Parts: sequence; C-alpha cells; structure tokens
Amino acid sequence: MCILIKPIFITSTGTNIGKTYLTNLLIRRAKNLNYKIKAIKPIISGFNINNLDESDSGIILKALGMNKSHIDEISPWRFESPLSPDIAANLEKKEINFKELIRFCNGHINSKDDDILIIEGVGGTMVPINNKYTILDLMKSLNIPIILTIGTYLGTISHTLNAYEVLIKNDINVNSIVLNQSNENEVDMELTQNSLLNYIKNIPIHTIKRNHENNNVLDNIIKNL
Repeated sequence: MCILIKPIFITSTGTNIGKTYLTNLLIRRAKNLNYKIKAIKPIISGFNINNLDESDSGIILKALGMNKSHIDEISPWRFESPLSPDIAANLEKKEINFKELIRFCNGHINSKDDDILIIEGVGGTMVPINNKYTILDLMKSLNIPIILTIGTYLGTISHTLNAYEVLIKNDINVNSIVLNQSNENEVDMELTQNSLLNYIKNIPIHTIKRNHENNNVLDNIIKNL
C-alpha cells in the first residue's frame, strides 16, 4: 500500500493530555496496516538523555523501531527543564530559531519517502516557542491539517472550546478531535463527547480509551488523514 497522505500536526489543549500516547498508537497501527510512517517531535522540554525511554521522543523512537542515535532526526531542539520552550531555552542560554524550525518541518513534509508524517507539537496550542512565536504560529506556517488532542478531566470542555475557537479563527484546518481518557479527575467520556458535539459541528470527535483495544478508532483516524 502506497498512498500519498497529507502530513498531520498533533496539538492539544495543554501538557500531559496524550499527544505522544496518540502518536505512539497511530505509528504502531499504521505500520501494522503496511503504511510507511514517520513521526517527529521537533521540540521537547523536560528531556534527559539518561531517561530517554521514558521521554516522549524515546517513545516515538521505539514505536518507529529506531534507537537513540536517531534522536536528532526527530527532536533536534531538546531542553532539560520541564517548562515552556521559550523559558527552557532561555535557561540554557539558547534560542529556537523559528525559520530553522520551519525548514526542519518542511523538509519532512516535502519528503517523498513516507505515506504518513506526524508532527507532534509541544504543550498546547498557544505555548510560546520563543519571545515572538507560539505553536499556533508554527501550525499556521506549516499549513497542514491538525488533530486536536483533548482529555476527559474536569474542565476539558472549556479548554477544548477555547482552543478550538482559536484554531478556527486562525483558519487552521482541524482534521479531527481525539478525546483521550485522562488518568486523573476523569469525567465520563461519553458525557464529555456529547457535550462537545453540541458546540463543535462537522468535525469528528474520536474517543481513545486507555489500556483498551482502539484499532477501529485508529483505522478511522488514519483513513481520514
């Protein structure tokens, strides 16, 4: 199977919502379906090379079947402090050059080597990259469809509607919303989904359950990339 599929950007309403959890599931499912898939997470904070396997980048590498020697290929901007990229970079007396970031992402987008490319963001939709640009600016510049990842925690409905409004007002192509089951302060998934459907029309809201077989949902997401 070799079908040209547009790249997808995975963002979320905040940190620890499940972007990497979803990326990992999509990589493994796409490989099982014989797609050639690549995933990158250009920026990561809270990174420690000694705990690579537990990091978002390490999880992505493992799903792709790659070892730590390939870390620069998927996450060239790595920072130790678990803070927003602008602050984490400043603490290390570094700066994320936005033009270089765009070139890095576009290099993968324009590659003909893969059927699917996942670009995973950092933090939420408005997280600062440096003192001038945010993740929203990155998504606008790349101009590719996005998946908004959200949780089932108490408060997620307001967070989701706020993020969705920002995305729509900035002409971001929202491919779908993925509702990830939260580990803490969980609200019933179906109740959350039904509430959101009252406000968000014409965009699918998928549900992903933790420690559960989600192949049908993943197949649907992949099919509609």
